[in-house]
Amino acid sequence: MNGFFKDIHGKPLFLVGLQAHNSSTGTDMLDKAIAAVQLYGGNTLEAPIYWYAIEPEKDRYDMALVKDAIDRTRAAGLHLILLWFGTSKNGHPNYAPEYVKLDPRTYRLARSVDGAPLPALTPHCAATLERDALAFERVMAFLKEYDGATGTVVAVQVENEMGIGYTDRDYSSLARADYEKPLPSELWDVQLEDCGEVTGENTWRGHFGRHAHEAFCAWYHARYIGAIAERGHRVYSYPALITNVMIGENRHEEPGKCYNAGAPVGRVLDIWKKGAPALDLLCPDIYNREASVYSRICSRYARPDNALFVPESPCTGEPNAMNAFRAVAHYDAIGLCGFGAESALDEDGNLTDAAYPMAVTMRTLSAVAPLIVKYRGTGRIHAFLQEEFAANQYLKLEHYHVVATFLRGSNPPPPCLGSRINLHLPENKKHLEARGRGLLIQVGEDEFYLAGAGLCVDFYRRPDPQDPNPWQQLSTRQNDQLNFLSVEEGHFEGDQWVVDFIRNGDESNFGLYVHGGQVVRLRMNPNRGFFLDD
Repeated sequence: MNGFFKDIHGKPLFLVGLQAHNSSTGTDMLDKAIAAVQLYGGNTLEAPIYWYAIEPEKDRYDMALVKDAIDRTRAAGLHLILLWFGTSKNGHPNYAPEYVKLDPRTYRLARSVDGAPLPALTPHCAATLERDALAFERVMAFLKEYDGATGTVVAVQVENEMGIGYTDRDYSSLARADYEKPLPSELWDVQLEDCGEVTGENTWRGHFGRHAHEAFCAWYHARYIGAIAERGHRVYSYPALITNVMIGENRHEEPGKCYNAGAPVGRVLDIWKKGAPALDLLCPDIYNREASVYSRICSRYARPDNALFVPESPCTGEPNAMNAFRAVAHYDAIGLCGFGAESALDEDGNLTDAAYPMAVTMRTLSAVAPLIVKYRGTGRIHAFLQEEFAANQYLKLEHYHVVATFLRGSNPPPPCLGSRINLHLPENKKHLEARGRGLLIQVGEDEFYLAGAGLCVDFYRRPDPQDPNPWQQLSTRQNDQLNFLSVEEGHFEGDQWVVDFIRNGDESNFGLYVHGGQVVRLRMNPNRGFFLDD
């Protein structure tokens, strides 16, 4: 899947929302999660469904949990991503049915190098794969029957953060036998970095050297999930099938130590793409705060064969509130969700102070979703991000110099005349204290949409490179956004822009302000004749 998720009619969707806590499905906590999504301005709920609840006894299936999640989400007017907690939840078999847990001779556990059993079902066991895939097929058949006409469920996540902890690969007898087999031909052209010396032999060690065990583990996990996804898509082709990733860009980046061995981390994405072609997306769970690390992760998953979707990230705090814009503007993300929806609300059902920054970011992204869908990949979506110590940010466009001034930490504080509220009043203090962030989307040569929080943007028309007297243009205020046709606050209803408030006079002459997730449309005067000599 190179582009966006789609609704049942084929219309592209930019998904933004929250994920419920692990045990919320089937309880009143799911209603709290839905309420949080709505307060965040999101359009998507992610909710887990549990293998043990769907198949409480071998070959007896109960879809009440799935039906309940669909009904609640549909009633709220949201999209739903179901998370299939089957063989793996963070690599552990917590959600497997009791008949699986009680029969380790049939449904085999992975083992460490010393032979001790690990809390993970091995992907080398055909019996486990068959039962997991069979249950997943039943889920997909139910979705087709119950939701096929509506399409509330737009995606299903196959497993959760698949892989094995506390080891670099499985050392069970099943795995050892597979490791001795020749390297699969599908991987002959796959190269990994930093493998050390390789012999070129048709073995895991001969081809992948230093990373032989991780490559081996990744291949069999990919084949396992890929087989489940293939069988699911045969039953019902509409929902996208994705899997999420315990990312590898952590600390010293060693499998089993820093992340689950076999996971589709950046190092082995090519192996996963070969092993699980039925999966539509490999999706990183990004909890990293640092801009440099966040960017590195995004750059690995935003590939021509894998659009960037972030299914888990913090739902509170400023770092992710900033990084979400980074993902959309710099890496063409097609959506993102925050984890722990219920934790974003206080006991009265209101957003917590910690939730506010991310809620504003999600409201902003939802507000301009039609533009993100239309202009993704065109280079017309730009991010303003108040990095540490920054007072402003410059953006150079073909015909304009664009300067964003961040409200937080401005010295002296800006007059805020461009806003239609008094930002200096106590009740509006949070707008001045917000970490400046936003998106500027250019929809025409002289037309822009600005959305975000905590910033003020000024436009200056750049002189023609052939103009022998550029100072005449640069020295007049007729050169900045005073030379506009209109400044509008508004919102989108579907793809249609609706004007809520027309800015003029004091509300437009001193910069283009946005706060609290506002969207402003600016139409500059395309007439260049003002700068010609009379």
